[in-house]
Amino acid sequence: MRRRITTIAVTAVAAAAMALGTASTASAVGSGYTIRGHYASQAACQAAGAAGAANHIWSPLFICKPFAAKPSVYELWVRY
Repeated sequence: MRRRITTIAVTAVAAAAMALGTASTASAVGSGYTIRGHYASQAACQAAGAAGAANHIWSPLFICKPFAAKPSVYELWVRY
């Protein structure tokens, strides 16, 4: 019985941690934005965002932000 309660508690904590991690990543950028790629530098990310906007692939509203797990990588978030 003790093992079962421990297993349930560990599972609940892991599920809560995963939900919080996902929620914080999604809410950090805002609604309506979709991740479109990962880049090695801020300049490369900005260039890709501007190129996509110029070719009307997405709107001119895009965000380049450091990837939470690895700050040297930048995520391109776009709005369609």
